[in-house]
Amino acid sequence: MNMKKNLILASLIASAALAACGGGGGGGSSSGAAPASGASSTPAAQVPLNPYTNQQAPGASTTTVTGQVYNSGVTSGATVAAYLVNADGSNGALIGTATTGTDGTFSMTLNQAPYATASYVRFVATGGTFTSTADKTTQTNGSLELVTPYITTAFDNFVITPLSHVASQRMTQVASTGGTLAHAYTSAAGMVLPLIGFSDSILPQDTNTAGVDYLALVPGSSGDTLNAYADALNAVEAYGVKYDLPSSVVEQVLSQSQLTGQASTTLPNGTAINIGQWQSGTFNTSATYTLATLEAANANVPPYADMHQFMLWEYGHADCASGNYTPYFTRFPLAPGEPNLFTSGGACTAYNGYVSNIDAKVSTNQRSLALVTGPGYVPQTTPVVGAGQ
Repeated sequence: MNMKKNLILASLIASAALAACGGGGGGGSSSGAAPASGASSTPAAQVPLNPYTNQQAPGASTTTVTGQVYNSGVTSGATVAAYLVNADGSNGALIGTATTGTDGTFSMTLNQAPYATASYVRFVATGGTFTSTADKTTQTNGSLELVTPYITTAFDNFVITPLSHVASQRMTQVASTGGTLAHAYTSAAGMVLPLIGFSDSILPQDTNTAGVDYLALVPGSSGDTLNAYADALNAVEAYGVKYDLPSSVVEQVLSQSQLTGQASTTLPNGTAINIGQWQSGTFNTSATYTLATLEAANANVPPYADMHQFMLWEYGHADCASGNYTPYFTRFPLAPGEPNLFTSGGACTAYNGYVSNIDAKVSTNQRSLALVTGPGYVPQTTPVVGAGQ
C-alpha cells in the first residue's frame, strides 16, 4: 500500500511542479498583431483566442450564456455574476447576473459581448445550497468561480465547480504577479486537470485543449470519462467528512493550498492558511486552527493528495466487494514495475478499513449533526468515498 501511495504522490507532486512553471500551454496575446513597419496604423481587430493553440476561438459573438453551479451536486439558489477580467486577473466590469434554479442551472444575458474586446470572463457563484454526495448533508455554497478565455456561440455553457474555482484563484495569483492572462490561464488549468484525472485523461476525445473543454463538462455525465470529475468533487466532500469541516471551508482550503502552484500550508505571502473550528455548534472561520496543524497531525498529507487517496479507496473497496479488479486498474493503471496490490495481499483489508473509518465519522461529526439527529434518519449505505464503477 505504501509503495502505491508513494508512486502516486510523487507523480502528483511532479505534475504540480510542472503547472507551477507554466507547463501545459499558451501564452499568446488575445489581441491582433501590431502592424509591420510602413503598414497602415489602423489597429487589427481583436478576436478571442484559444490560449492553447493561439488560434481564433470557434463560433461568433454572443451575449447569451447558460450554465450550472455544481458542488458535488446541483446547487440551487446561488447568485451568479459575470465579470470581465482585468489584465492583472482581478474582476473588471460586471456584465451580467442570474440565479440558479432547483436544478442548479442558470441563464444569463450579458450587457455586452466579451467577443468584441477578446475579453476573459469570470463567473462568481455565491450562496445557495446543495446536498453533499459524501454524507447527504445539506451544505451552503460559499463562493465558487470559473474563468473562461472566451464566450462564443460555440462555447457558451459553463459548469462552475470547486475545481474551476481552484483554477480561477490560481489564475488570479499568476496574473497578479505579471503573467499574461493566457499564461495564467494555462498554468492554472494545467494544475487543476491532474487534480481531476490523476495521470489519466478525462477527455480522450479532446483536441489538446482539455484545459478549456472541461469548463463545459457536467460531472457524472456521459462525457465525464470514468466518472473522474464526479469522483473528484465527491473527494472534496469526503475531505470535509474526514476532518469534520463544512464544504465551503474545504473548498477555500483546497484553493488556498494550491495558490503557489503546488501544495502549501501558507499563502503566497507566507501567511499561514487558517481553517477555523467548531465552537458551540457553529463553525467559526476566525478561530485559530491552521492547515499546517491539521496536516502535522495527519502524516503531512496535503488536501489534494488526501482527496486522491479517497478515490483509490472508493475503487479499491468496491472492487474488493465484487471480486472484479478491472475497474480499479482501468481508473488507476499500474505503473511499470509496480506490484498488483490485490494479488500481493492485504489491499482489501486496508481499503475496507479506510472506508469503514471514514464512514463512521458521519454519526459523530458536527457537520452532520442536524441530519443524524433529525426525524426519520436512516444511515446511508453508499460509502462516503463513493461507490466506484
